[in-house]
Amino acid sequence: MGISCGIDIIEVDRIRGAMEKRGQAFKERVFTENEIIYCEMKKASKYHSYAARFAAKEAVSKALGTGIGRGVDWKDIEVLNDDYEKPFAVLTGSANDYYNSMKAKSMSLSLSHCKNYAVAQVVIET
Repeated sequence: MGISCGIDIIEVDRIRGAMEKRGQAFKERVFTENEIIYCEMKKASKYHSYAARFAAKEAVSKALGTGIGRGVDWKDIEVLNDDYEKPFAVLTGSANDYYNSMKAKSMSLSLSHCKNYAVAQVVIET
């Protein structure tokens, strides 16, 4: 058994700025339809939710050993929540291929945010 982990932190205002500058194009390039629906439902804290998902995608790609843009696309990693609001990642495309090539058994994802920052950590058991 082994583990592979990834972590990422981002300023919430960086995501807010990108969304205000590039609008829907930025959202559609980085986030899936389900992620956009979830974040937009958060109203006042939507930028925190977007930032946490952005950080999660980065953290997952680091745990996979690729990073974003080096074989894994933003939308290959979708961050959803279960019925208890626990986040989890759904991998498709190249992200899923890398995950399977690692002989991964499970993945655990944790998200957090405060006024200025969002952070994500992922651990993949192999």
